[in-house]
Amino acid sequence: MINKALITLLMLFALIFPVFADQASDQDYINKLYYRNNKLMIEVRKRTVDEIRNYSNTDINTTMYRSESYSFRNTDIYSSSTSRAETKQITEWYIYKGAISEMSDFDFLALIGDRAKLDEISKTEDNKLIFRNIGNITIGIGVAGMIFGAALSTNQSLITTSALVMAAGFFVNAFNQSPQHYITANYAQNKIAEYNIDLKRKLNLPLEYE
Repeated sequence: MINKALITLLMLFALIFPVFADQASDQDYINKLYYRNNKLMIEVRKRTVDEIRNYSNTDINTTMYRSESYSFRNTDIYSSSTSRAETKQITEWYIYKGAISEMSDFDFLALIGDRAKLDEISKTEDNKLIFRNIGNITIGIGVAGMIFGAALSTNQSLITTSALVMAAGFFVNAFNQSPQHYITANYAQNKIAEYNIDLKRKLNLPLEYE
């Protein structure tokens, strides 16, 4: 009787075990797939830029000779120009979620939960946006003044002043452009490693899995 019960139990175990094994294997595949689609990575790209600078110089020297009956003027003009070419290597880096979703600094900080740094760079970006708006308004005022002055044929001072106002607006915009990154590459790399390790642990994956 005991032998029959034992045999029956073994047969049931033999039937049920593959089912649990398949389920465990399926869940392991799902976890690995989820990790590959949600892990963070940093990609570095390098490119070269050719910079060409041209310098020119013009000297004008005028000499006048006078006597009682005549005067003589002599003008010498000397021009020189030089050109300098330089190749620079630029390194750029990007944060990706999965293999294709590029993330901004703001999205990255929100994902890893660094609220303090997110608030800090958000405030900085808001201030830059305010100055860019001021710059755009200044450019608009300068352009309008130049058009108005040209249309009414007013004195040259209005057109000159408007041109200076417009140039000031461009400078304000140029100095308040958003940088490629508000965070450093080292900071991003360390936080990415921490995030990926935590994700592996949540999914019961070995830490060496990539």
